[in-house]
Amino acid sequence: MKKTFVKTISALSVTCILGFSHFMAPYSVSAATFSDTIDVKKIASYSTGLTDKDGGVAEIVKYNPDNQKFYVINGKLQTIDIVDLSSLKTNTHQDLSKEKSINIAELLNSNSFQYGDLTSIDINTENQIIAAAVQDVDYTKNGRIVILDYDGNILHTFEAGVQPDNVVISKDGNHILSANEAEPRMGLENGADPEGSVTIVNYETKQAKTVLFDNTSVIDSDVHIRNNGSLADAVHDLEPEYISLTEDGKTAFVSLQENNAIAKINVETGKVISVKSLGFKDHSLPGNGLDAARNDKIEIESLPILGVYMPDSIDVIEKDGMTYLLTANEGDATEWEEFVNVKDFKKIKDSIQLDPSLFKGFTQQEAEATFERMKSSGDYDKLEVLTDRGNDAIYTLGGRSFSIWNADTMELVFDSGSEFEEITAERYPDYFNWSNDDDVFEKRSAKKGPEPEDVKVGMIGNELYAFIGLERISGVMTYNITNPSNATFANYTNTRDFSQTISGDVAPEGLAFIQAENSPTNKPLLLVGNEVSGTVAVNEYQVNPLIPIESIELNQTSISIEIGQTFQFEASILPENTTVSTELIWTSTNPDVATVNEKGLVTGIAEGSASIIVETKDSKNRMVANITVREKPVEEEETPVNTPDKEDPEDVPADSTDEDNENSGEDTADQIDDFLENNDTNNNHPKPETGKPLPNTATAHYSLLLYGSLLILLGGGSYFLVYRHQQKKDRLFS
Repeated sequence: MKKTFVKTISALSVTCILGFSHFMAPYSVSAATFSDTIDVKKIASYSTGLTDKDGGVAEIVKYNPDNQKFYVINGKLQTIDIVDLSSLKTNTHQDLSKEKSINIAELLNSNSFQYGDLTSIDINTENQIIAAAVQDVDYTKNGRIVILDYDGNILHTFEAGVQPDNVVISKDGNHILSANEAEPRMGLENGADPEGSVTIVNYETKQAKTVLFDNTSVIDSDVHIRNNGSLADAVHDLEPEYISLTEDGKTAFVSLQENNAIAKINVETGKVISVKSLGFKDHSLPGNGLDAARNDKIEIESLPILGVYMPDSIDVIEKDGMTYLLTANEGDATEWEEFVNVKDFKKIKDSIQLDPSLFKGFTQQEAEATFERMKSSGDYDKLEVLTDRGNDAIYTLGGRSFSIWNADTMELVFDSGSEFEEITAERYPDYFNWSNDDDVFEKRSAKKGPEPEDVKVGMIGNELYAFIGLERISGVMTYNITNPSNATFANYTNTRDFSQTISGDVAPEGLAFIQAENSPTNKPLLLVGNEVSGTVAVNEYQVNPLIPIESIELNQTSISIEIGQTFQFEASILPENTTVSTELIWTSTNPDVATVNEKGLVTGIAEGSASIIVETKDSKNRMVANITVREKPVEEEETPVNTPDKEDPEDVPADSTDEDNENSGEDTADQIDDFLENNDTNNNHPKPETGKPLPNTATAHYSLLLYGSLLILLGGGSYFLVYRHQQKKDRLFS
């Protein structure tokens, strides 16, 4: 079979054809070349042993970092299969086998509930639980949210709304939510159209409440209400598909796929904040082309078509103070008995009154000329067109892309445009727009193209990435979204075996990203649940292996400080060459006694004891120091000590009388010797009233002054005696 790869972008473009040149398309240019910037390798695979061209085999997959196992829904057997990943080795392929299965139907069936379908699971390590969404066999009855432990034992069961299709647990484990799709599966004429809703379970109080979309004041007027309905019909027509929560768990974003809208819900109050339409993708703009023709050619071109995004899976990220919503723009028609809102272009093309002003990539003349070419060529006759959106344009299902939106305003920040079709055409030209249930070339071009099904977000090193599974041709796209407004292609990995109709990994339905910190190989992993082939692929991102933190050391592990005093803890992370985040969180177990700031500085507040905990941001490593805070001691009042210049006269020997002075010098010398002898006995000096001995320095000064004074007095006395004696002699000889 001959194929041609053409990309048409405007009426002024130059024609260039790749491949076999049996067809010359107007206004074409060669496609861009996309290079991988990160390598991915499949290192393991799990097979249920079952396949189904209609899907529903290996669907939603979740990873449990607590036990390094993944849990996958086996839709054929209605079980949750548990598979151990702890033995994985980097760059080494391994065939995995299940450890056990949890049979939800056997656990739940009772007189009040008949099991219908197991649709979704989620895992929360904070409470060590698994949540499962289960539908009743009767499509009009309420389903259940089942809470299990890691081994599959039922802990709690909560009533959900009608047809719970997705379940999610907040990071802190406080809330569990389900998106209750409530499809009118028997049509509108002979069946019921249940109310779409969101169930919110407060896991602390074990209370559940149902949120309806009955407040039309918060629903935008351009939200797509099917069957040409009004906002008053929204309570029945809106069909919640998927939920993503903000990091703090306080806000839920809900995709309403068939309605091309996103609902925003306050989790704590259970109130719908807004329901906003996503608008339309202008396929006339450069970079937004698509292959909409069934003509056995790869023909990506600009056309007067408005794509209705209709996302299935969504994911929320918070970056640089902004909240963004990522959407996998799959598209979905309504086809329930007589309630059908799609037809082939051939059947409705004459009823379309094209409004050229809707297409910013064309002039009026270009839009009208291209539209007439589509009508007359026959190549677009099988194009699937939405019938209840309006007749002013060709409205098609899905965006064939993933998008990033400002979550507050729902303004478009980034869209991957036509890149998914361009990349798959470049890498797999012989299998372009294959479906997942046959091997027909370009079969999906006139429908929804590659059909982006699921989107997940994760960190690889210091970069933020988005992972998008393509349901039809299969494989996973990886984009670097570190700069959300300028996301760039990073990798496309397809592990499908195209030599057979269903072989290898076919039809990604659910993705689960495992960051390197939680990976058994110390490298980032992506689990891909493939619903047609019944397999789970384990893809490893080939980056430098993670060097995890092994321990935290502190300069002190036990301290005692006074009230008002501070102490600076110094924390060391080992090994020093770790490649994970070294951000530390400091907390005090008793801040009324001692506080600690983000740098590890402790302040004593009140008498008592506390523990200071320092741990890594992921709480995997921690160190504890004990602290005692004591009262500040009362300072004692100092007792005055006598000093030599204020000595008590009674402590000093009295001056000699005249009679004493008349004694001979020999007597004076004897007195000095006696004093020295009496004051040289182990420095035993009088004690002050405190009873404490005088300091040695004070005693020495006291003795020195005393000795000096005695010598002066004795010397003076001797001089006086000699003088008196001389006067007597003078009188005798006069």
